Amino acid sequence: MKIFLFSSHVRSHLILVLFVVLSGIGICGVNADPSYDTALSLSPEELEWISAHPVIRICPDPYYPPFEMLTSDGGYQGISADLLRIIAERAGLTLEVVPCENWSQCIEKIRNREVDILGAVFISDLRSQYLFYTDPFYSSPLEIITKNTAPSDLTLADLSGKSVAVVDGYTSHLLLVTHYPDIHTVVVPDVPSGLEKVVFGSADAYLGDLATAAHHTEKSGFTNLQISGEGSFANNTLQNLAFGVRSDQPVLVSILNKGLHSLSDAEKKRIFSTWIPASLVPPLISREILIAAGGIIAFFSIIIVGFYVWNRSLQMAVDEKTRQLVAELDERKKIQNELQNKNDELSAAYEEITATQYELKQQYLQLMQNQEELRQQERTLRQIRFSIDQSHDMMFWLDKTGKIRDVSGSVHSVLGYLHEDLESLDISAIDPKFTIDSGLEVSGLEHLVPVRYETEFITKSGKSLMVEVSLISYEYADETMILLSARDISERKMMEDLKKKAFTQIDKNIEQFAILNDQIRNPLTLLMIYAEEMGTKDEAKIMEQISRIDQLVDKLDKGLLESEKVRGFLRRYYEHTSDIREPLEDTW
Repeated sequence: MKIFLFSSHVRSHLILVLFVVLSGIGICGVNADPSYDTALSLSPEELEWISAHPVIRICPDPYYPPFEMLTSDGGYQGISADLLRIIAERAGLTLEVVPCENWSQCIEKIRNREVDILGAVFISDLRSQYLFYTDPFYSSPLEIITKNTAPSDLTLADLSGKSVAVVDGYTSHLLLVTHYPDIHTVVVPDVPSGLEKVVFGSADAYLGDLATAAHHTEKSGFTNLQISGEGSFANNTLQNLAFGVRSDQPVLVSILNKGLHSLSDAEKKRIFSTWIPASLVPPLISREILIAAGGIIAFFSIIIVGFYVWNRSLQMAVDEKTRQLVAELDERKKIQNELQNKNDELSAAYEEITATQYELKQQYLQLMQNQEELRQQERTLRQIRFSIDQSHDMMFWLDKTGKIRDVSGSVHSVLGYLHEDLESLDISAIDPKFTIDSGLEVSGLEHLVPVRYETEFITKSGKSLMVEVSLISYEYADETMILLSARDISERKMMEDLKKKAFTQIDKNIEQFAILNDQIRNPLTLLMIYAEEMGTKDEAKIMEQISRIDQLVDKLDKGLLESEKVRGFLRRYYEHTSDIREPLEDTW
């Protein structure tokens, strides 16, 4: 693959040869344009569409030379601009330029149908949902552009795992994302930025069309770039540039195609030669012109032979002069080799600096990521600490000697101690019965395991507070720590005492009901016997009253039975439910 940049010397020779050939063609008169009818042959449907849509809106890529660009004063220039102006004039249409800051905004506007045309788009099926294409007006393969130290026979498959710069929203960008996901795409806003990424080592390659890349490379003065391969895809239409038309306007596509076909070869040549170097313009020369050019070349060949004979006579004089220059040339070559070696050393140093810069950038990004993770962890810890401080349970962090390292906020509010009060205290000042040995006795093991017990805390004012304590040990930073969680159970204890008193009173009441029942029923039985034996006229009345009293006693019996059932229910469900967990025996 040839080097991407031409030297000024080579460009001068190419221009000279092109001038000679074109001059010869002009002398022979074979470049006369065929007669073209500039009026478009439009169908009734197309004429009706133009009548309904006299103004068509185009959104050009603001910086995509030589095909299209916007000048500082808002002017629309480039190949696409010249072609569209001719077509619009012949079709009776008016162009309205809708400026955007970048190509991505142009894509968004035509998706939303805010504009009608995109000025230069590679034909592909990647935008078929919202875009139609005209016939192509330029063919240019997507080239792989690298530093001139890279191999010259690369393919896209060779770039797997490499970083390739592409312009945001360009066809090259969409193709890599769709068909080559293993290639790391470096998305840039425009073509110069993509080439700079390669020049300065931020990307391994740039993928884009040759004409635009050539324009920016020559303008920017990049001297270390080359074409290292071609981006080949299964669909060869990807090499063709066309106008993009929004998908709901097929009639406009037909009008633009007729406008393109109305352009003569001379008109196309004039437009392309204005914006693209002659070496990059697609061939537009007909067979007749090539034959005429061959005759001219033969004519000039005869002249060249004459010059050769004359030149030969001068050769001997030149040889002598050449021998004198050989020694000087050898010396210059020696100096040139030394300069080349220095240049190689500088290039190696530059590559090393670039690699170091990339490594430092990666380390910086990793550092920023770690810093963000630390911030997130800090936020999480602050939330956890806030939740602990808002809890009603009192939390103590102790070392294995019982010295208080930290406490939760509820310790201050419940016990009355200030933070500075606790700095010099150990837990025995609050719980006089606490020792590590006592904790081992509670667990029943040789090491401290999670245990729970009841004890009394001493507040700062000297009052006793009944609490339930949960105790657990853990290792932190090569140190054994103890987490003591205490819950105020004063109200629970008070409720347990009240329940015990209530059950005692219930037992007494039931016992008194039983005694009262016996004391009533026994005399009542004797009264019934006496009334039957007496046989008086009031026997019936006495028996009736006795029967009523007996019924009342039966109701009393039933009430007694119901009371015993209620007592049994209360004992089953409430006597031992002050806490679902059975507290351990207080061994302190």
